[in-house]
Amino acid sequence: MYMVHFQDYDLDTVHQICRTPKDLLVRWARDSGSIKPAAIHNGEGTNHYFQQTSNSRGAAMVLISTGNVGKFGAGQCTWAGNYKAGTFTATPWSGGGLGVHTGEDPFNITLDPNAHGKEIKIQQYYYGEEVGYWGHGDTPLIVNTPKYGRKVFTGKTHMPTPSKLRWVSNTNHVNNAKHHYDLVHNVDPNIETVITQDVEMTSDINHSDLAFACNTWMEFTYPEMTITVSNPWVQIWKGGIRPLYDTRNDLDTFAGVAAKLSDMTGDTRMKDYFKFVFENRVDVYAQRLLDASSTFYGYSADVMLKSEKGWMVMTRTYPRMAFWEETNESKPMWTRTGRYETYRTEPEAIEYGENFISHREGTEATPYLPNAIMTTNPYVRPDDYGIPITAQHHDDKTVRNIKLPWQEIKRHANPLWEKGYQFYCVTPKTRHRVHSQWSVNDWVQIYESNFGDPYRMDKRTPGVGEHQLHINPQAAKDRGINDGDYVYVDGNPVDRPYRGWKPSDPYYKCARLMIRAKYNPAYPYHVTMSKHAPYVSTPKSVKGHETRPDGRAIAVDTGYQSNFRYGAQQSFTRNWLMPMHQTDSLPGKHAIAWKFKWGYQVDHHAINTVPKECLIRITKAEDGGIGARGPWEPVRTGFTPGQENEFMIKWLKGEHIKIKV
Repeated sequence: MYMVHFQDYDLDTVHQICRTPKDLLVRWARDSGSIKPAAIHNGEGTNHYFQQTSNSRGAAMVLISTGNVGKFGAGQCTWAGNYKAGTFTATPWSGGGLGVHTGEDPFNITLDPNAHGKEIKIQQYYYGEEVGYWGHGDTPLIVNTPKYGRKVFTGKTHMPTPSKLRWVSNTNHVNNAKHHYDLVHNVDPNIETVITQDVEMTSDINHSDLAFACNTWMEFTYPEMTITVSNPWVQIWKGGIRPLYDTRNDLDTFAGVAAKLSDMTGDTRMKDYFKFVFENRVDVYAQRLLDASSTFYGYSADVMLKSEKGWMVMTRTYPRMAFWEETNESKPMWTRTGRYETYRTEPEAIEYGENFISHREGTEATPYLPNAIMTTNPYVRPDDYGIPITAQHHDDKTVRNIKLPWQEIKRHANPLWEKGYQFYCVTPKTRHRVHSQWSVNDWVQIYESNFGDPYRMDKRTPGVGEHQLHINPQAAKDRGINDGDYVYVDGNPVDRPYRGWKPSDPYYKCARLMIRAKYNPAYPYHVTMSKHAPYVSTPKSVKGHETRPDGRAIAVDTGYQSNFRYGAQQSFTRNWLMPMHQTDSLPGKHAIAWKFKWGYQVDHHAINTVPKECLIRITKAEDGGIGARGPWEPVRTGFTPGQENEFMIKWLKGEHIKIKV
């Protein structure tokens, strides 16, 4: 069947789709068939695209076909965060694994400090829910289709419930949320209580009803445990320096609220749930977690606390090798057949046209027909639900399944592209900031972009530095944009920066992105880049920028510092709910237990929000020179990319030095 399927993927067609030179495609194919061992690694970069599931399946199929799975140095490895939970593995003989920490039965609490972890009663009364639904209006994926009427594409195991309370810890979630300004403007007003605990003044804290100031890792006063994943080590330590400020451990916030609720209700079980926090015996919880995990069975928290070193995790291999047992000991896979599967038999997969691994265009980030399936394979038989090929609503494009040959897909233009939204924007993580923190520390602001300036010669700069948008020099010049100019970046105006916006809205001024443009010849003509998760503009930071004598974008009351004058990198993103990420029929290993799990599984089978699925339009806002007069000063030197003088061109070519032989 796949031999029939592959007839659409000749060398010329694949070259047109991915723009990769033909000789490199041939070389890659030959290398894949001959190199042993071989591995394919991908991370958040590709995981942030709508069709990443198909991409990963394709990479896995190549390695499965060439015998490069379950062996050292081989495998298809997807790096997306550091999912440590699964290392605390629950088994029938060891106990509940991570569950003794996250799922102890609140109606049957074990208060004996010497109890073995296997004795802890596990009863999980909560059901995990993917936070990405918040950015989709706090709603599942439901579409009124012409063919079937109202159709729910979010499986029952994935189904979110309306949020009444949000309490986040150390994630800066709202700042990083796709469709940020819609979440703040249209979703958060329906949430009755918003609580945040963190170590610095984040956007989340500025959008919260209540904030808890917590210790940093170096200031912990309770034992804390962490592990690595691919090279499995575990370590327990007890912090370092005394807290610098009036802050508390993260656990104290939960325990304190529980104690107050016990006082208010007379039910002591809420406080008892954190008994060993109040007794300063958090090591009891660490020991229970070690006891109940097959990977740490027999380890002593006391010995580890005193050892001041890391300890190896008891996995079958080192480094940890996925599918080692399945490949070398013929143990069954966590699939229906117990074997590697490159064809999906789930009813949803057949209905969505995902039973075979096919190329699909993006739902938005394409100049062609959005979300079209590139195949003529008769065994791919998707349902389009009667949604017309001209439909433009984001949910319609998400669920519409149309299969066409490549020449037909190219013939249909994306209306958004035709309206001038002709730039892709990639949003990688940065090496200088972590996912959620340190975006506005002075030294990070100074060296993270080309516009760091501790003296703030240009008072428009939001801090001692600011964010930037990398753009191809010729693409910028064609739009009258000079290196260093401020530009407006707009996403699809139907719903960005938020649903229901109007130019007259005061909030729209805050939400529309203004950012420095930076010439970068490394980027193709239609590709731009802006780093992920800088600190967003808020109404208060905009007010600070417009009213403070020094012009800094600082909230007038909280001291919150933004990386922007207006808007943010999230101004042009939105949330996309990939249907294949919401199926109830997909089998797999439970996230923390040695057993099967069907449907939703936190971090494993859930929506992933895909922020790169967007097109943007770029227009000039202001000159880059100080006070919005003339060009940004460095471009006058002749030494900047795209603005090279004659000497610089010679230097780049190696012609400025002559060697006498």
